[in-house]
Amino acid sequence: MHQSSPRPETADPQGFFTLLKHILSGKVLVAGVGSPLRMDDQAGLVFCDKLVGRGIACIKCEYGLENCISEILNAEVEKLVIVDAVIYRGARPGEIVIASEDSLAEKYSLATTHTIPFGLLSRMLHDAGIKEVYVVGVVPLNLDYGVEISSEVAESVEKLVNAFSMILLERGKR
Repeated sequence: MHQSSPRPETADPQGFFTLLKHILSGKVLVAGVGSPLRMDDQAGLVFCDKLVGRGIACIKCEYGLENCISEILNAEVEKLVIVDAVIYRGARPGEIVIASEDSLAEKYSLATTHTIPFGLLSRMLHDAGIKEVYVVGVVPLNLDYGVEISSEVAESVEKLVNAFSMILLERGKR
């Protein structure tokens, strides 16, 4: 359950969707993370904007999860799902990966520059009652400064928005 197949719509769409349904079950909060000034690093922010545009709650965390930690801690949820650009060696731009916090440290790195180490944030989240943390990541093509997002990443963000919307609206979570 630590990593989905990179291209869920072609490799194993049912397995990917089932994994997302599990992750999005219960009292869950979705947060989009990224930098609006670093091209594909804004994937999580674009995702969040599109989700909110469909009437689904998403906390937008510009420049790192630590910048919206109080909102997250006040949400009183059991699961946190972070959508962000992730660096994963050997993966192609636009590939989608799902990682639990356990596998995150050993296999992936978040593209956003964080000022607080993820391990410390994770401990804070657990101390506040959040039992599970997942990262749904999109592998970036370009992290240079700029406001354009690559077509590979934009396509994957749209697929994630559609999947999250279908799952969350089906269970009445707005």
